[in-house]
Amino acid sequence: MQIIIAAVVLVALIAWIVVKNDEMSGLGRNVKAGSLRHPHGKLVRAKATTVIPEEAPLANRIKRSVPFISSVAIIAVCVVLYVCDFTVLGQTSSQLLATLSSTGIVALIIAAEATLRAPEAARTFWTYVYALVAEVLCALVVWECIATAASLSFNQESTLLAYGIVTCICYMLGSGACVVLLPSKVTFERTFEDGAKRSITVSTRSAAYSAYVAMMRTSPTKED
Repeated sequence: MQIIIAAVVLVALIAWIVVKNDEMSGLGRNVKAGSLRHPHGKLVRAKATTVIPEEAPLANRIKRSVPFISSVAIIAVCVVLYVCDFTVLGQTSSQLLATLSSTGIVALIIAAEATLRAPEAARTFWTYVYALVAEVLCALVVWECIATAASLSFNQESTLLAYGIVTCICYMLGSGACVVLLPSKVTFERTFEDGAKRSITVSTRSAAYSAYVAMMRTSPTKED
């Protein structure tokens, strides 16, 4: 097992090095054509072939990314059921939110809305996975802190409802924060000094992205 894990880590590390090496190809002061990092020489032009995302204020990105619709809807439904508990639906409805939270159904729904709130290019399966992991981690951390600060019993119906509400809020905040923090991807067409053209997709938080954008601003591209 250790050998398999080591092999997977090694392959991932090599893949990361190859990708980063390609991203920085042609950039820097000491560019030597034909070298491993700079096989085509100096990068002379970069042109974005996909939309460069606008850097919106943090407050606006948070408002756009937090999946409050599904969270509030789920909480509202379960609170209504709790209110109707002893009059219409018997004594099990108040446990509904806690039960759904513990089974992961609520987490799946909230993560789905968070993914839909991400920028169009980021609405991928992996964004959904990241949002799901983030919201679960948020809930685990919050409940670990609460459990450390106070000894709680979940035998009372009202406590079960509170547990479900807090868990929903943790899911909402965790997945929303994940979407806010996830970088976007932009594709560039690069032209090197030997005439070679190569396309590459990079993260908006990478050093290569900053270099490509700076190159576009200082040397505006012309249509071929």
